[in-house]
Amino acid sequence: MIGRAARRLLALLGACALTACAAPPTPTPSPEAAAPTRVGQAATATLTPTATPTPPPPAIRLWLPALFAYESELLTAAHLSDLLEDYSRQTGQSVVVRLRRADGLGGIFETLSSAASVAPSVIPDVLLLRARDLPRAAAARLIVPLSPTLLSDQAYFGAALGLARYQGEFYGIPHLLELQHAVYRGETPPATWQSLISRQIPYLFAARVARGVNSTLLSHYLTLGGRLSDQNGEPTLDAEPLLSLLRLYSAARAAGSLPVEVLDYADPTQYWSAFVAGKNAVVQVDSTFFLRQSAQGGSAERAAWQLSALPQISSDKPLLSPVDGWLWAFTTANEARQQRALALIEWLQEPERFAAFTQRVGMLPARRDALRAWSERDYAAFVAPLLDDNPVLPPDSVNGILAEALQESFARLLRGELDADSAAESALERARAARER
Repeated sequence: MIGRAARRLLALLGACALTACAAPPTPTPSPEAAAPTRVGQAATATLTPTATPTPPPPAIRLWLPALFAYESELLTAAHLSDLLEDYSRQTGQSVVVRLRRADGLGGIFETLSSAASVAPSVIPDVLLLRARDLPRAAAARLIVPLSPTLLSDQAYFGAALGLARYQGEFYGIPHLLELQHAVYRGETPPATWQSLISRQIPYLFAARVARGVNSTLLSHYLTLGGRLSDQNGEPTLDAEPLLSLLRLYSAARAAGSLPVEVLDYADPTQYWSAFVAGKNAVVQVDSTFFLRQSAQGGSAERAAWQLSALPQISSDKPLLSPVDGWLWAFTTANEARQQRALALIEWLQEPERFAAFTQRVGMLPARRDALRAWSERDYAAFVAPLLDDNPVLPPDSVNGILAEALQESFARLLRGELDADSAAESALERARAARER
């Protein structure tokens, strides 16, 4: 459901333009029929001079997700609308905004996919797309590739650029990021799961999922070298990393570091209050949640928190603090429309403006210069290296049988129904059955 702030945005926009709606939107060619020119790549066509008065430019047609992350009073879409109004006032460029659900039926990706075949004239010029939807949209040719000159390592964090790529090409301009990290009350946060176990510190994270597999388990499996498909694209699980992981989880369970209660947690709100009340634990949160909670907490309380990357699953493996986010994706190959949308994005990502906006909504900017402009300098200094050195979140498009097999074996291990070896064999058997179908 759309909350009060999103309803405010809908009323503000009136389901129409942020400025006058007199000029009807010009239909956008479907990506399939459009020329393959990349966004940001100059075309060779020349303009013929004309003596007729220059009409106002067509409106930029933009889709936004109605909700970001947690349902709260701070909805990013509501604050973004203020910026879009400012842009229209300053430039005279109208922006027509449509709100779409972030996920599921009626979500941005699903609506774009349907409209491409049945109503291409309603497709926007640009939309803010969740990173996990970008590969699907690119594979379906619903969005167009970008020129590499638009994005650079100097301007954007490494993890942000990783979110923007599909099969070696850029398909999105990174905008907002979420980083998974740990919070601990004490002097030295445990850096590894071995340290968690030896110190018998509980580790709390959201392990409950409606379907599929929780992202922490999947991240650990992939970090240990596990695969989800073989060289032929067939679903597979690798026995050695899976068994190593489940044996480690078994040891953590025995030490009290992996309590069965994590299976009841769907998001950090369900264990954060206990942590704040003094529970001795390491808790996994995303940056959006942490920044919003930190803004509500007292200075003394915040001073007691120690921040760190997520504990390493193995001391010889890299740090793991996965990154997720939202990117601007273009659906039109029309150069004039691309340039109008690019001008808007550049204005939104001007360092001081972008820094103020992201701090206001509690999200991380994808651009380095904007994070450097944050007033929360300690937190910015903590997250900056993690935004370069950590992977993106595992894809949602994991084979359904494999995802369920991993989650079920994990749950049965935590409940004491299976030991590590039996839990691994159960998942591997289901993977073998999936290949034979």
